[in-house]
Order: sequence, then structure tokens, then C-alpha cells
Amino acid sequence: MTIRDKINFSLFLFLFIPFPVYSQNLNNMPKDKATAADSTKNGTMVYQISPDIDFVYSKPRRFQYIKYGPKDLFIYGKNTFQKKNIARISAMAAATALLVAADQSIADESQKLGRKIHLSRYDRTRTMISIKGFPVFRGPTDLGSALYFIGDGWMDVFIFSSFMGYGMIRNDNRALQTAAQIGEGLIAAGLTVQILKHIAGRESPCVATVPRGKWRLFPSPIDFQKNVAKYDAFPSGHLATSVMVFTVISENYPEYKFIRPLGYTLLTLLSFQMMNNGVHWISDYPMAIAIGYSLGKIAVNRGRTLINKSDSIQPSDCGQANSLSVLPIYYGRCGMGLALNYKFK
Repeated sequence: MTIRDKINFSLFLFLFIPFPVYSQNLNNMPKDKATAADSTKNGTMVYQISPDIDFVYSKPRRFQYIKYGPKDLFIYGKNTFQKKNIARISAMAAATALLVAADQSIADESQKLGRKIHLSRYDRTRTMISIKGFPVFRGPTDLGSALYFIGDGWMDVFIFSSFMGYGMIRNDNRALQTAAQIGEGLIAAGLTVQILKHIAGRESPCVATVPRGKWRLFPSPIDFQKNVAKYDAFPSGHLATSVMVFTVISENYPEYKFIRPLGYTLLTLLSFQMMNNGVHWISDYPMAIAIGYSLGKIAVNRGRTLINKSDSIQPSDCGQANSLSVLPIYYGRCGMGLALNYKFK
């Protein structure tokens, strides 16, 4: 391996860690243990995340994700193309351009590493469930196909169904909202990614006719469907939806500290395997990460209200009624003094 290849491969490993490129400006999530409030008011449930933070979750309407999924796409476009996001968009574009230049050497080195650790680069999934001879479910049969399966649509459906089922059985609004948010995020991410794929028309590594793959802007829809791998590399739909699902779960359950490191690990393994099996170039990832993260944040912002109790001082926090207190006051260079505070009922 040449020095240049080592530098490119090191850059590839570093950029495997997902990072937000642009999104809504939302409050940071605390990490303390959360508990659901015993009482339910007006169909909402209160979850105490920390002594100062509560989240109030309403119960989602049935199939609301079908309605909100397309809307999230328009919110995403509106929030993205704003003056305040110019620097972030420029950084993402620059990162993509730099990675395009290194795409071929990084792809070659990732496949070389895959061979070294005996990681299959072929699709070895097989039909596990079929109905009257029609394949319904294909599952992984080895480590390589299992890593690629992390970003498979079946995995997203399984996670969605798990939260939905748990929420219905336990009457848990947070789980129900998480499922609804994942549902609308999948619709929005799917639409966004497909639009961009049909614009970029980039070759996947496995069918590349030139180094780093050829770009055929605005390919014919008929040609696209006849040979999908020839046009659908950019951006990665697997990574976009996986980042979206991870974002929704981690934002709704911040008290479970294992979620973020587990999510980053799984996303990294998925990203590596997609290059190992020749499905994607590394430059297909920055845009996918930005799409997934942003749409996840948009979805989480629906059906949940944050209550920061430290922002407002309640009367009970100021002492008992009809109480007198003496407080010191500092006037800077003018010295110090005392203030009398008398609280009435």
C-alpha cells in the first residue's frame, strides 16, 4: 500500500463516524434516567428525563406517518436551504468532493481488507419465507450478508413494528410516537433519496465502467429500472434510512446510554460492508448521513413537547407564603448591599 493509499484509507475510516451536516435547531437531549408519569392527562403521557426536563408525548393518530412523511420532505427542503446553513452545506459538499477524488483507492483498500479478514463481498442472502412459491422474506446466511442486512428495509420494518407493538401492548405513547416517527421518516427518506438518485445517475462500484464510477445526470427512468446498479449509487439509501432510524430512537430514549455507541458501531459496519460488496463509494455517504439525521430530527419534533422546568421559577420555589428573606446583592465596583424579599400569598 502506498503512502497516498494509507492516507486515503485513514480518511475513510475517520469519516465512517456519522456526523450531522445540517438540521433543525432543536434542544439538546439530557441523558438522565427517564420514567413515565403515573398520571395521564388529555391522552398525553409525561416522561421525566431528569429533575429539570420532562417530555410530554401525545398518542399518535392511526397511520399519521403516511400523511406526515411527504410533508417532512418539504420541511426538510425549507429548513435546509437557508442562509444560516450555507457553511454546513458547503462543508458537506467539500467533504463529498474530496472523497470522490479518493473513491477508487478507498474502495480497493476496503475490499482488500475484506478479503484479509475473510468477509464475503457477495450477496449470500436466501429466501427464508415464501408464500405459494413467491419469496416474501430474504435473510442473511453469513457475516457479510448480515452486515449488509443492517440497512435492509426489512430491518427498518422490524424496528418500526417492535415499537408499535410494544406501545400498543403497554399503552406507551413514547413507543407509539417513536414508531410513527420512524414510519414518516422512512417515507420521507425514501422519496428524498430516490429523487437524488434519479438526478445523479451514478454507477455503483460493482458495475463501474470508469474509475470512481460514471455519473449520468437525469437518466431515463426506463434505463434506470432496467439496470438499477448503473445509476443508483448516490446517495446511499441504506445509510440514509439507518441514520434516520437511529436518530429517532436516540432522541426519544436519551437515558439509554448504550444506544449511541451501538448505533455508531452498526452504522460503521454497514458503511464498510457496502463498500466491500461494491454497492457504494465512500463519497455516497455524507449526503446520506445529512438526509437521515435531518429527517430524523424533523420527525422527532412532532408529537412531543419538551418542558424545561429550570427555565421558569415556580412560586413554590421561592419559599413559603408570607415569608421574609434577606439576600446579598453585589454591585460590582459600587460595593455590596442587602435586599429584603417578602413573599405574599
